[in-house]
Amino acid sequence: MRVQVSSGAFPRYNRNPGTGEPRATTARLRSADQQVFHDPEHPSAIILPLRHAS
Repeated sequence: MRVQVSSGAFPRYNRNPGTGEPRATTARLRSADQQVFHDPEHPSAIILPLRHAS
């Protein structure tokens, strides 16, 4: 299992231009910074569903 936090990994994942414009037609790209907080003031969690094999 892997968790990836990124602004983009094109062409593996669709690009996110960061402009709010439609991905298919935008010609502008805007850089973005990603932050993951993990301290008592900013708790974070990833909640995954449990699935039982039958």
